[in-house]
Amino acid sequence: MSKLAEVAVCAALMLSALLTPSTARAEGPVPAIIQGPPPGWEIVKITDDPEQDRRVAMNNVGQIVFSKRAIPNPGGTREEIYLYDNGKLRRLTNDILEDASPDINDAGVIVWNKKDPGTSEHEIMRYTDGVIEQLTNDAVDQLGPSIGNDGTIIWPIWFSSVQVELYRYENGNAVPITDNGFTNVCVTINASGDYAWVRYEFNLNPWVSTIMCSIGGEVHETSDGTTQAQGCGINDAGTTVWHDNVGVLMRTNGVISVLPNSLNGRGPRISNAGDVIYGLSLGNFGSGMLFRDGQTYQLIDTPELAFHGYDISDSGEVAFGVGDFPELDIALLWRTRDPGDFTGDKIVDRFDFESMQNCMSNVECGVQMPPVCLDVFDFDSDGDIDFRDFALFQRLVTPANN
Repeated sequence: MSKLAEVAVCAALMLSALLTPSTARAEGPVPAIIQGPPPGWEIVKITDDPEQDRRVAMNNVGQIVFSKRAIPNPGGTREEIYLYDNGKLRRLTNDILEDASPDINDAGVIVWNKKDPGTSEHEIMRYTDGVIEQLTNDAVDQLGPSIGNDGTIIWPIWFSSVQVELYRYENGNAVPITDNGFTNVCVTINASGDYAWVRYEFNLNPWVSTIMCSIGGEVHETSDGTTQAQGCGINDAGTTVWHDNVGVLMRTNGVISVLPNSLNGRGPRISNAGDVIYGLSLGNFGSGMLFRDGQTYQLIDTPELAFHGYDISDSGEVAFGVGDFPELDIALLWRTRDPGDFTGDKIVDRFDFESMQNCMSNVECGVQMPPVCLDVFDFDSDGDIDFRDFALFQRLVTPANN
C-alpha cells in the first residue's frame, strides 16, 4: 500500500458509510435501535456554511476543535484549525498551509499536524494559551497527534509505507515508544497517560491487526491479532473499544463483549461514563450510533451522505461532522436547553451571560454566529442576538445567582 492508502485506513474509521459491510453477527437477543437522540437530548449545529468542517475533537469543558477546508480547495492544501469555546468560535490558524487532525485536552491545549505545500512532510504543532509552537522539524512524515490531560502527546512517524512507529514528546524531543517494524497508528490517550493504538501487519496477505494498550507503562495486546481490528478508544478505567468483522467490541477487566446492533460499526470512542459513539453504514448513508445504558440510539435518520469524525465527552455530549459531502458542518448532541440556560444547569446566571457575550462577539470578530447560540439566546427568533434578546434574557436571570 502507498502512504496515502495507509492514511486512508485510519481516516476511514470515521467514515462508516464508505467501508465494506462485514457478514458476521454477534449472538444473543438484540434490543431495538431507538431512532433519534436519547430523551432530553437534542442535536444542534456549531457551524452551518458551505465549507468542509471535519476532524473534530472535544474535551470535558465545552470546547470543540476542528479543521475547516474551503470548497473548492485547489490542491487540497488550505485547511485551518478552529476552536469553539462555549459559544465563541475562533480561527486559530490563518495561513496557506494544511492544518489538520486536531486534538484537545481538558486544559484547552490543542495539537495538530501541519503541512507546507512546498514539502511532503507534516509536522506536529501545539497551541497553548494563545501561543502556537512547532514541536517537530524533521524530514519524516508525522500525522495524527493525540494529547492527554496530563500533557502527554503521542503521534505516528512514517518511515515507510509499512513501518510507522509511535513517538512521545518529552522535554522538547520526540522519543520513540515503539520499534516493531509494523504500522502503528490511530493512537488515543486517557487522562492518566495510558494509551491504545492499532498495530497493522500489512506484510501479511490478508493483512491483520492488533489493538494494543499501554497501561501503567506495561504494553498489552488487547485483541488476539488474527482479525482486521481497527479504530481503538480507551477511557480512564482502561476499558478499550474497537471494531472488526463482528461489530464494535469492548474489553472491560479482561472480558470482551460485542455491542448490540453494531455490525458494520466503525471507529468507536468511549467516555468515562461508558458511553460509546461509533459510525454505522446504513446503505446509501452513514449514521452516528450512541450506545448508552444498554440502549442504541441512531442519531442521524436522514440520508445525509457523511457522518464524518466524532468525539464524546464524559457528560455524554457528542461532537461530530455531518452533511452532504463535500460540504460538512459540525453538530453537537447536548441536553435540551431552556431559553437562556446555555450551561444546561437549569439556572440562568452569570455563566450563561458570559456565554451570551461569547455568542455576540462572533459577529464582531467576523465569524459566523454558531447556530447553537441562536438555539438558546435568540428569544425573538429573528436570526440574531441583540439588545432586544439581552433585555428578555435579564428577565430570566435567577436572582440568587446573578
